[in-house]
Amino acid sequence: MLGPHRLRLLMELSRKGTIAAVADALAYTPSTVSEQLRTLEGEVGVTLLERGPRSVRLTPAADALVRDAETILAGLDAARADARAVAGLERGTITLASFPSAGASIVSEALRRLRAERPGLALRVLDAEPTESLALLGAGEVDAAVVYEYAYAEPRRADGIVQRHLLDDPMLACVPPDGPAARNGRVALADLRDEPFVAGRAGSACFEFARAACARRGFEPEVAFETDDIGFTCALVNAGLAVALMPDLLVRSAAAPVRAVPTRPALPPRRVSVAYRATAEQLDSVRELVGALSDAAIGD
Repeated sequence: MLGPHRLRLLMELSRKGTIAAVADALAYTPSTVSEQLRTLEGEVGVTLLERGPRSVRLTPAADALVRDAETILAGLDAARADARAVAGLERGTITLASFPSAGASIVSEALRRLRAERPGLALRVLDAEPTESLALLGAGEVDAAVVYEYAYAEPRRADGIVQRHLLDDPMLACVPPDGPAARNGRVALADLRDEPFVAGRAGSACFEFARAACARRGFEPEVAFETDDIGFTCALVNAGLAVALMPDLLVRSAAAPVRAVPTRPALPPRRVSVAYRATAEQLDSVRELVGALSDAAIGD
């Protein structure tokens, strides 16, 4: 492999004409310059210098190498500048995975702020639920992920992954406009025991939360509709066909408004966090992204 600093010595020699002049310019001894140029000849495998008693001349091979060296070293300088720029958030790309309802609220606001402050930073976002997001994060395909955890479920933890809490997303009861009456702006979950439920597909976090929450109120919900589509869910609720338990961020991201009220007693919130690799914790790009998400969550 050619040493970049030795290529620079050869370029300087082509400009200045003598080893002594190169040594003076770069604060080396003449013997060091000569030794490095001999090493370069060994790396290239051809004679680069015609040495006389008092002078040296570049061979045609050396002249060709100097021309190539200018391009090579310019590319290395650009690469170093790019690395510094990424570290300084002047340029580069950061990739984030997020579930949709966070994307429609805190993620969009965080990226708006980040783009205003760091216009040279390219932002890439993938729509993914937490299980997929954490897999992408562990594989190094994303830099960070906004994820959630429902109460009553086993926490997701992975070696080398840091999770920083962003917000608690209140859980609400979504009921038809003429559904169970709300007293003091709340609906008793036990009052919904005879209502059909709509929830996510069997085995999903949403489905399991609804079952666990109702079990703690002494009944097994009749999940008559299973869908991960928020529009379909709201349509079923508004048509008086079902009730649902949904987090506030999801309710707010729905295209159609739905009557959503807190339960009595209150359900534990869905926990929303940003996850990133522990090895990336010191990267400016990740720190700035996490900070922007935290600020957006506070203002949410």
